[in-house]
Amino acid sequence: MRVFFCLLFSIAVFAAAPKGEAFKPFTGKLVANKVRIRAKADLESPIVRQLNKNDLLLVVGEEGDFYAVEPMKDTKAYVFRSYILDQVVEANRVNIRLEPHVDAPIIGQLQAGQKVDGTVCSINPKWLEITPPKSVKFFIAKEFVANAGGPEYLANMQKRKSQVEELITSAFMQAEEECKKTYEEMAPQHVIEQFQKILRNFADFPEACTQAKEGLALLKETYLNKKIAYLEAKAELSTVAKEELLAKHKEENNQLFAGDAVKVNPSLWSKRSPRDEHLGFWDTIEESLFLSWSAFHTGKSFNEYYAEQKANASVLTGTIERYTYDVHNKPGDFILRGTDDAPLAYLYSTQVDLDKCTGKMVTVLAHPRPNHHFAFPAYFVFSVE
Repeated sequence: MRVFFCLLFSIAVFAAAPKGEAFKPFTGKLVANKVRIRAKADLESPIVRQLNKNDLLLVVGEEGDFYAVEPMKDTKAYVFRSYILDQVVEANRVNIRLEPHVDAPIIGQLQAGQKVDGTVCSINPKWLEITPPKSVKFFIAKEFVANAGGPEYLANMQKRKSQVEELITSAFMQAEEECKKTYEEMAPQHVIEQFQKILRNFADFPEACTQAKEGLALLKETYLNKKIAYLEAKAELSTVAKEELLAKHKEENNQLFAGDAVKVNPSLWSKRSPRDEHLGFWDTIEESLFLSWSAFHTGKSFNEYYAEQKANASVLTGTIERYTYDVHNKPGDFILRGTDDAPLAYLYSTQVDLDKCTGKMVTVLAHPRPNHHFAFPAYFVFSVE
């Protein structure tokens, strides 16, 4: 009788014991660089590829110290064409390989009757290039994978990746078209907004953000150079014509950057002194530089623009003299000469009266400006000692 009750108790305990829970797929994020994805759950197994930190995978199972993962979206596999007729497998246990040759690692098999959608391999036409079927799994060491969320997280991130790739392509194509135009034809604000949208909304895609910054820099440089060239071409206009031109460009820039909350004190663009008939022109150049800069620094003020430049300014020493030659596109009204009397740089300023410094050995705090391919660099002077 005791034996009978013991047997019943053992059966009850066994029935009550929890069954192993089914593996719940999740999105895995890599926590290291150069992580190897293998064909099998074995350190001696062939390496499929290497992935880097923050790359995402769909983890669908586990085997010992390895996770089983679905093949990456761009993974290609290969089957021998002789076993495929009209996109249907004609034999059992047809090997799926990583590369189009018989010595390549086997990553799965196809059975008779399965349908295969593939294309003839360009490097070896005896093989068919296919997308790996769902049955194919790769493996990755568990220690390199962190749980980033459910399977839907990977699907969402793949969708966002496609979106940002489309935005980048579109923005660069439009930027290229804008850069081909003359200054008067350029209307870069829409492209600027596209690049800024990428920077605001896709910070989790650092490569795309880097490309967006490069695109902005290219567009900014092109727009700035074309505007300066346009304004300098008008430098020989009468005083009245210059004032009309300045007013026109103020209006244009206000429209272009209306959405960027650029606050400009109108007095900053007025002539500071009648000492130099060209000073109004340099004011216009400085306005152009600031407005182009502010398009890429939303909400920043004129003072912040110069504060940033002062923080990165150069200290130059030499003797200042007037640059009296009447040449087109000259990068300054003054020249700074070194101790050996050799020219060091072209200078101009709307903040300092450089006329009072001519003939004197001075030290200037200055920031680079476009030199229009003249022999020496050009600078805007902030202060003179």
